[in-house]
Amino acid sequence: MTKAQRIAAAWANLPAPELTDQVRLLVKARDASSRGVWSAVRENPVIAARVRGALAGLKAEYRGHRDEAMWLVWIAQVQQQLAVQAAAPAPVADASADEVTPDDGPTAEEWAAQHETAPRPPSDAPPVLFQEPLPSMK
Repeated sequence: MTKAQRIAAAWANLPAPELTDQVRLLVKARDASSRGVWSAVRENPVIAARVRGALAGLKAEYRGHRDEAMWLVWIAQVQQQLAVQAAAPAPVADASADEVTPDDGPTAEEWAAQHETAPRPPSDAPPVLFQEPLPSMK
């Protein structure tokens, strides 16, 4: 078990405030060892979900802070590292050329049928009428 995997395993048992502190330190470090920890966290969906929650808390914590832009960039980088595996394409099963048909997506009629919206109910709010201001009399 590598050091990164031990850190990720230890995070599974930490309370939320302590986990947030640990995540904050690692987000700020931005070194090779922290990238290893993020890859180890990515392998465990439960720990990854807890870390994503801690990252969301950090975003909220640094909102309005003088270093907000810097922290948002760092947090976004970590979120990308956690999402790398989920974005990997699924393996495609072998199929003969006769079975493969191009899928251009739904036609306009199919799309309209899928996204048809219900009519809006009448509103109790009165309609708003905008008028041009009267010319001033000087």
